[in-house]
Amino acid sequence: MKICCCVCTWLRPQQLGNLIRCFERQDYANRCMVILDDAGQYENQEGDRWRLVSIKDRFDSLGHKRNAVARLAPNDADAFAIWDDDDYYLPWALSASVAALRTAEWSRPSLVLHPWEKTPLHWQFRQHQTGGLYHGSWAYQREMFGRLGGYKAGYSGPEDQEFMWRMEKAGVTRADPIALGYQPFYVYPWGNLSGGPHISGMLTGRDNGEKAWQRMGMIEMQPATVTPTDPPWFDLANPIIDPTIYPRPF
Repeated sequence: MKICCCVCTWLRPQQLGNLIRCFERQDYANRCMVILDDAGQYENQEGDRWRLVSIKDRFDSLGHKRNAVARLAPNDADAFAIWDDDDYYLPWALSASVAALRTAEWSRPSLVLHPWEKTPLHWQFRQHQTGGLYHGSWAYQREMFGRLGGYKAGYSGPEDQEFMWRMEKAGVTRADPIALGYQPFYVYPWGNLSGGPHISGMLTGRDNGEKAWQRMGMIEMQPATVTPTDPPWFDLANPIIDPTIYPRPF
């Protein structure tokens, strides 16, 4: 099974460099990654099994942008992993997602990792229950994604919840890679640790994210370069993970 990481990026050059390195460190070979920037911040570029497309015309919603990334995936990709540009993915992330997708149409982990202590050299991580959330850890079979029409245009922030509702209504099968024996692989650095604007923190609850999407579009863009770089606060190959499982923190 070939899996394609589908990444939307916006004004996070350092975090994007870390994400590319997370992809390069994956232990699953049959993979690729497409990254879509609609701020026009970068030169188009590519590396080992990944490419970055940068355009100056901003999409009207994050749902529309996510669908555009999926359309950039190569024709031979069987599955999509939804990766976010301000998160981190441990080296077994794609192996775990593919294992789940071999048995179901939707991979939805039950545990994720949060940084809970920052030492001078390393973050340490706690395992937290997801409660069905954490969209950046999900993966889909491509056929199912196309059958349901992908994300709904006009949604920015809650596009994941809207798609989840439609998947559940359609009876889409799902599997938990944690139940299959994999350790959590998705690191979610909420708040100041994310290092950039986060649309989930801008939602008002009174629309489908249109106001938050507009506010993000007002942030000044500076041209930048992207350099794949190991995350500075922890060792991808040997993360420190607390064995205790904690409830979802929000």
